[in-house]
Amino acid sequence: MPGPEVSDDDVDILRYIRLRPEPFATARDIEPDMDVGYKQTRNRMNQLVDDGLLNVKLVGTTKVYWLSDEGKAVLSGSD
Repeated sequence: MPGPEVSDDDVDILRYIRLRPEPFATARDIEPDMDVGYKQTRNRMNQLVDDGLLNVKLVGTTKVYWLSDEGKAVLSGSD
C-alpha cells in the first residue's frame, strides 16, 4: 500500500533536516527558510510525523524532529 502523497514543500522540510550538521531539527530551525510562519511550519512537521516521515521527541519543552526510515526513502526517491 503506498504511503501518503508528499508535496514539494514537505520534501523541502525533509531535505533541510537531512542536510543539517545535526541529524535533527526543531520548527524554529526550519521556519526562517520557509514561506510560512512558525506555527504553520510546526503544524506541517507534526503532519509529517503523522504521515510517518518524521520522528519526534519532546526534549524539555522543545519538540525535536528527525527523519524516519520512510522519510529517508522518500528523499532517496526524490533525488
